[in-house]
This record gives sequence, C-alpha cells and structure tokens, in this order.
Amino acid sequence: MSMLLVVALVTGLAYWDEQREARAALDDFAAEQSTFARSLAAVFSAHLATLKRASEGSPMAQPEVDRALERAAAAVGRVERQGESLVLLQPPGSIAFHTTDGRTIDGNPLVLAYQEGRSSVRLTRGQAAALGLPARTAYAGLASVDVAPLGSWHIVSVTTARRVRDREFRAVWRLFLSVAVVTLLVLAFGGLALRNQRKELELRREVAVMAVQNERDEQLARATRAAVMGTFAMGIAHEVSTPLGVILGRAEQVLGRVTGDERAAHAARVIIDQTERLRGLVRSFLDLARGGAPNFTRIGSSRVASGAVALVDHRFRKAGVDLVVDVPTELPMVQCDPSLLEHALVNLLLNACEACAPGGRVEVNARADAAQVAFVVTDDGAGIKPEDAARATEPFFTTKPEGQGTGLGLAIASEIVKSHRGTLTIEPRSSRGTRALIEIPLAPDEVHRAA
Repeated sequence: MSMLLVVALVTGLAYWDEQREARAALDDFAAEQSTFARSLAAVFSAHLATLKRASEGSPMAQPEVDRALERAAAAVGRVERQGESLVLLQPPGSIAFHTTDGRTIDGNPLVLAYQEGRSSVRLTRGQAAALGLPARTAYAGLASVDVAPLGSWHIVSVTTARRVRDREFRAVWRLFLSVAVVTLLVLAFGGLALRNQRKELELRREVAVMAVQNERDEQLARATRAAVMGTFAMGIAHEVSTPLGVILGRAEQVLGRVTGDERAAHAARVIIDQTERLRGLVRSFLDLARGGAPNFTRIGSSRVASGAVALVDHRFRKAGVDLVVDVPTELPMVQCDPSLLEHALVNLLLNACEACAPGGRVEVNARADAAQVAFVVTDDGAGIKPEDAARATEPFFTTKPEGQGTGLGLAIASEIVKSHRGTLTIEPRSSRGTRALIEIPLAPDEVHRAA
C-alpha cells in the first residue's frame, strides 16, 4: 500500500509537470501565430502601399483595384498549408472574414478578440472545423493593416494545434507507460522482498518454536529428574531417620552415665542437639517434598542468620576464608521455619566459601525495611556469568567441576525461600565475586508495628 501511494504521488507530480509544460508549449504556439500574423500583415501592407502609389498618378478603375487586392491576398495566401493553416482577411467596414480563395467565413470569436484588443485567440474544435481545419484545437494570430485611403484591414493567421496536441498526448502516454513499467518493477521487486522477508520471519518463528520446544523438553527432563530424585530423597530421608533415632538414643544413654564427667556430658549434649536438628530438618524436607506448608514460627531475623553462621564457621576456618558478619541484633521478627531458612542461608554461605581461594573474604549482612528483611551474602571469588546466574537456581545446574557439585543446593534453597513467600536472587558483583540475596516478608505484627 505504501509503495502504491508513493507511485501515485510521483505519477501525480509528473503529470502536473507535463501539463504545465504542455500549457507553456501552447502559449508559445499562440505567440508564434501572433508573430506570423504580424508578418503577413506587413506583406499585405506592402502590396496595399504599392496599390496606393499606383493610384496617386491617375485614379484606378474598380476592376483594377479588385485585381490588385486579389494579388495581395494571393501573396499572403501562399503560406497556407492544406489542412494545417489558413489566412483570413477582413476588409474595411465588413463584419465577415474572407479566405484567400474567396470564401466568406463567419468569424464571431475573431471579431470579439479584435474588440478586446487581443493578439491571439484559442479556437475550439467546432470553431476550427467551421473554418475547414481539422476538428482539433487551433490558434489564431491577429494583426491589422491601416493604409489610407484603403482603410483598415484585419489579417488573421489560423493554424491547427494538432501536432502540438499530438505531442502532448504522446508525452502523456509515455508518462503513464513509464509509470506503469516502474510500478510493475516496484511491485515485482517489492513482492520479492516481502516474500523473502516473510520466509525469513517464518524461519525465525520456526527457530523460536523449536527453541521453546527444546526449552520445554529440558524443563520436562529436569522436572522428571527432580521428581525421581525427590522420590529417592524421600526414601533416603526415611532410611536416615532410623540411624538418627539410634544415635539419639545412644547419646542419651551416654549422657546418663557420664554425670561426673562434664566434658563428656557436653559432647553428648552436642550430639543430641545436632541429631534433633537433623531429625527436624529431615521432617521439614519431607513435608516440603509432599507439598505441605513449612512449620512457621515467629523468630528473630538475627537468630536465623546467627544460627546459619554458627553451622558453617568451622568450614570457613578450615578453608582459610574470612567470614565477616554484619547482622544487627535488633532486626524485626519473621514468620518462618527456622531449620529450613537456616539451611537456605547455609547453602549460600557454603557456595560463597567454595568460590573463594584461601585468603578470600565472604560477607553476610542483614537489613530490614517496613515490609521485609533481606539476607545478603557476598564473596570476592571468581564470580558468576550473568547467563549462569539466570540459571543458578535450576535443578542440576552447576558450574562446578564434575564430581564437585550436584546442582541441587541453590535449587533447594530457592524452593525453601519460595515456600516462605520470599525471593532468592543470584547475580555477579560489579567488581569481582557473586552476590546472593534472600528477601523474606516480616511477621504480620511486625509489619503493622513498622507501619
């Protein structure tokens, strides 16, 4: 449509310019006829002057005067071309025009043009046909000759504009033919371009569809693997519960027998506490795997962060990585499952520790606003690529070497955070290392208090 509009606009401009040139050509043709009429008037005036000088010596008889006028008319009539041009004479006192061969012509448009003082006049097809010329537009040049005592004569040179108009018509046809050819070429090449573009778009669409299908296949494969691994994990969790119960029972027996040994009693209590923690973590994971809601309790945000730090502190010392903790004690309360949320933070801290070389640095801090609390873990390790950060929480995705990672740690942490109506964000730092952010809503009463 746009191409056709452009072609129509160009055609209109070209046609307007051609018509302007045609009008200019007709104006030039009219000026030529006016000049030609004056030339004929000069020739006719010369003959009348000769007749005047001849009659000065002795008066001429009327037949002689008529023959002299006929010779003058014949002199100007030699320029006539059959079917092309015509010379008309209007004697003094006559309202009709006469041809050089003696015919009388009704020249009303010519009389009106003389009265208006014009030097040329355009004749219509009917007026030209009445003069014996082709039924086409014609132009008449007007001139006058005043020779005393013969009076004032009007000389008219009429020429058909057939050739000029034919050239104009041929020019118009050439214009439209050229426009038609150009339009066909534009439409042809435009159609080819649109066809190629359509094919390219179809190929892009097919590639996009294939990419979506491949992505869905990958997601389905990951979901299938996750379901299988979840089933195995539930079985393993059930199996782990039995030895944990045995360990707990033996630790309690040991604690009852070492009442006099404080060091051994402390060790037994540590075993009992950690065993209870593992049993609670296993139960929480089983509930989460079955689709149940976490066991929410109100707890201080700082206690969650401090508990996670206490669980990984020895791993940082062993790896030679500094762990810097900036967690204010006056952070508001959150509604969460403490063991699960601690586990999510532990995963982030362990990932940060493994990403750092000995002598590296990991920072953990927490902050809160009127609606949520944020736990931030940053490291100065090798860092993560943006495209890997976007997939970091996908199950089984890992950037660690073969055999050093399962790709489940961050996926589990992400599911834990989602079950707490929060978000987990992994992103590269601007300088070096990685930044992990957990955002958890505050407990309802803490939100009202902040408001």
